[in-house]
Amino acid sequence: MKKTWLIIALALGLLALTACSSESGDDAKTGGTAMAPSHAAVASSGEARPYMGVAELDQYLKTNAGKPTMLFFWASWCPSCKQQIPELETLQKDKGGQINLVALSVDESESALDRYLAKHPMDVPVYWGNQDLARKFRVEAIPTLIIFDKTGKQIFAQAGVFPASMLGAMADKLNQ
Repeated sequence: MKKTWLIIALALGLLALTACSSESGDDAKTGGTAMAPSHAAVASSGEARPYMGVAELDQYLKTNAGKPTMLFFWASWCPSCKQQIPELETLQKDKGGQINLVALSVDESESALDRYLAKHPMDVPVYWGNQDLARKFRVEAIPTLIIFDKTGKQIFAQAGVFPASMLGAMADKLNQ
């Protein structure tokens, strides 16, 4: 058992080495607009991008209680984040009914995110966030995964690119 946890810890450490720095110089947005819509109400393309700040995330977790939530901090300019996107889409396809999945962009502007998504649509709920939310979770590199249990309590935080098989195993474990 100890050997398994050691292997997992080493794998997570190696994944963290692939992460991009999230230092961008400018905060994207300092205030929220409306309460975050429920997981099911978010489209990944074709509609106005929903905003998620600290208050909106708190509301989202309350609204979507009963299922664990995986929150991914990413940006359209980050090469490692672009590697993570297909893994997230596989997770959404395979385990979307078991978990809430949120891809939270910390791009410098909403227009930069929209330009990226116009060329590369994603099959994952995408929100636009800000540096305040990233600071709350001490996000120092992207991509970063934050996991909340079914009650909305944070139980995991790690930077790096995670393979879909590992994310799927995490989703299964969260729902036991």
